[in-house]
Amino acid sequence: MSEFLAPLNYGRARDVLRRLSDYSAYTPQGAAQALGVLRESYPLVFEKLESKQFDNGAVLMEMPGASRTAPLVFVSHLDAAEAGVAGPECPHEMPIGVPLSRAHVVALLEALEGLLGEGYQPGGDLLLALSMDGLSGGAGARSIAAHLKARSLSPCFVLDHGGYATMEAFRTYLPKNAPLALVGICEKGEIQGVLTADGEVSSRPGRERARPVDELLRAGARLTRRPRRARLCAASETMLSELGKKAPLLQRWLVRSPRLTFPLMRFLWRKRSVFHQFFVSERTVCEISAPGTPQTPAAQASLTFRQTLIPGVRAAEARHRIRCLAGNDDLHLTFSMCEDAGALSDPSGEAWEALETAIEIQFERAVIVPCLSPFVTDGRFYAQPGGRVYRFSPFMLTGEEALSGLCTVTDGTLQTAVQFFRSMLCV
Repeated sequence: MSEFLAPLNYGRARDVLRRLSDYSAYTPQGAAQALGVLRESYPLVFEKLESKQFDNGAVLMEMPGASRTAPLVFVSHLDAAEAGVAGPECPHEMPIGVPLSRAHVVALLEALEGLLGEGYQPGGDLLLALSMDGLSGGAGARSIAAHLKARSLSPCFVLDHGGYATMEAFRTYLPKNAPLALVGICEKGEIQGVLTADGEVSSRPGRERARPVDELLRAGARLTRRPRRARLCAASETMLSELGKKAPLLQRWLVRSPRLTFPLMRFLWRKRSVFHQFFVSERTVCEISAPGTPQTPAAQASLTFRQTLIPGVRAAEARHRIRCLAGNDDLHLTFSMCEDAGALSDPSGEAWEALETAIEIQFERAVIVPCLSPFVTDGRFYAQPGGRVYRFSPFMLTGEEALSGLCTVTDGTLQTAVQFFRSMLCV
């Protein structure tokens, strides 16, 4: 980390993270309360930037710039699969665990609030797009992206959360003690849905004794049969090739030509967290609900599921396969989310170089590689083929945190993140 300390209100940042822990899945009331927390905590941001509301509580904030560069666009979502820290205020020295996307937003707003207090004017128009439903369909981010597209906005870059720094991945292929900075240049697709069984399962002749719960459990067993499929996509191939340039001579052969060696990597890495993050499509049954009693079996049962999709696997094909696996026309299958993998961005040019510089300042000797983002981000709605949509959060994650989407926040990590965002805001 740089010896220069950026202005940072540690107590305010921790308090905002604590107050936002009450917000997880999107609700209109929860979204309004979350936005109210930000508005109250960062008055200069909401005073200096013009705000406009979009679907499901999403907000777009804009500030005119000096027109030295194309617009700078920062995006993220505030909802989270795991709420993270809650309860009373923690001392500064105590680490807290929070969703990575939320730590990303708070560090960005802390950096911007400090710069605005110093008379900051961006080099290009500044846009902040915050959504409240990124994990449940993304209607908010989708509506903002459509609005910007209608304006023919061509940004210098779009920066979202979704990449991270780590000391626990690909260590065999890195110089000793060098951190690895993984910058997402695209992300996995995702399908979410609900499978429901009711009285229809026993309506056909010969099936009068069929019960909704039994039929649903059989379908669930079929859905979880061979739930993981490995594939090498273009982003992961680029990641491995870049790692190969830094790898010691003896290890270099495995990753320099990933198309040739991927079958071997699939065998050697099959139990590693990085393999599941960057190479695996996975179908998961998330919840089964069947309200009933021992005396009265449930008259209706439902099962929610989620499937991630490596780029190259079409959502329509995966949805058709799920229908086939359900294997019972009397079950009701609905999809709440069906997104293809995001378009691939170009890891080169001035915007990429600015991002690399900001990372190198904060993470000394970092090896920076493009990758497939393992997280669901709003960036998927802004991505165009060959565009400049990057996903990176300036926090150091463990392997377990990278799988869960959480990060550990301390005063030191907040300072690093704020300095990073000050650099990116001054591009």
